[in-house]
Amino acid sequence: MSIVGCASAPAVSPERAIATWREMQVGQPRGALPESAAAALAGGDALTVEQAYALALANNPELAVVEARAEVATAEIGAARQLQNPSVRVSNVGVDDSAPGRLGFNLGLRAPIPRPGSVRARADAARHAAAGAHGEAEAARRQLRAKVYRLFARLAWLTADLEEVSRAVSLCEERQRQLQARVARAVATEVALAMAEVARAEAADEVRKLRAELARVEAELARVVGPGPAFSVRVDRAQLDIDSLVLDPAALTEQALRSRPELRAVQTKVGQARSAITLAKVEAAPWISWAQVNYFFGPGPATPSSFGVGFAVDVPLLSLNRGKIKTAKAIMRQRQVEERAEVAAIAGEVDEAIARAQRADARVQEIEHDLLPQVDAAARQADAALVAGTLDVVEVLDIEARRVAARRLHLAARFERRDALIELEAAVGGPLPR
Repeated sequence: MSIVGCASAPAVSPERAIATWREMQVGQPRGALPESAAAALAGGDALTVEQAYALALANNPELAVVEARAEVATAEIGAARQLQNPSVRVSNVGVDDSAPGRLGFNLGLRAPIPRPGSVRARADAARHAAAGAHGEAEAARRQLRAKVYRLFARLAWLTADLEEVSRAVSLCEERQRQLQARVARAVATEVALAMAEVARAEAADEVRKLRAELARVEAELARVVGPGPAFSVRVDRAQLDIDSLVLDPAALTEQALRSRPELRAVQTKVGQARSAITLAKVEAAPWISWAQVNYFFGPGPATPSSFGVGFAVDVPLLSLNRGKIKTAKAIMRQRQVEERAEVAAIAGEVDEAIARAQRADARVQEIEHDLLPQVDAAARQADAALVAGTLDVVEVLDIEARRVAARRLHLAARFERRDALIELEAAVGGPLPR
């Protein structure tokens, strides 16, 4: 004997969560990928920053949640346009006295009647809500782009910095060997050798810290991109190079006010509040809420009295809906104030981002026009003096170590400038004009 039944998975299940996680680890991105990104991912090639961003757009779970909310808000526009369905009502069911055993009853068809303008107002409010939800999705994509590009810039900086620190370790080791030979000849002290060993250990520790930071940034990038198969990235150090930096605060502020989806989201809330005022005013007037057509089914033949009509009128005797109207108007004023505040916040954000980018660029220019030429000149003079035999090799190594330190300062300043420009692009809502 077999029993056939219907079963469904439990609403809460740790096993389902584990199965979902495993599927996400090996599954394909939920969205479509550009051809170049799909080919690189399938071939196991390293991803560029543009390909990694495309993969994040298709695979980031937080972005998927925001986009799903926007889809729901869009679907709610159709729901707001719908009218209430009519209803069939049966009443006065009973046995007719003139014809024992025969039932009689009234059958009515009742249809709600929407108030004038109410459907349009609800649809307008839903459209504004959908536009706001899509604005939030666009803002999430903009923020995601900034995260991916900033992580790639940090990877470029850390990779180049690791090479410089490795060079510093080599210099420390060479200095240590020179001092060991001099200690053996009794022309240098053990203290000098010990300090050289300390310097080498500090440089080696800096290498370990940089490698750990590289691993952390790569893990953060993988988390931002989203779950799925492992991938590698192609670090382009050229992204730290900026040709020229000419920023027009007025033009960038106007670009931000035209492009930022957060401002459009606030403006949609103003439209929603305006629709709420319309609905509140419509509900303050008397209106026929429903109409009904009746027919009496009885034992006898149909007569004109078998037919009937009915309707109901909402009369605002006890409430003129003034409270709701006042509330809707107050919310409208609140949304307008919020819009002004958002404009001021975006303008302030752009100003701060411009100031940071200008400070970072000035720092790079100072290093390139002052520090780097000086240390390069000192290194050339040291090399010439070493060849001439007028300078000690340990002093040459010390000068070269100072040169490595200057290059590291330059790398850090270039990364700071690149990071500031990425922040500025996020503030204005798009790429900077060239």
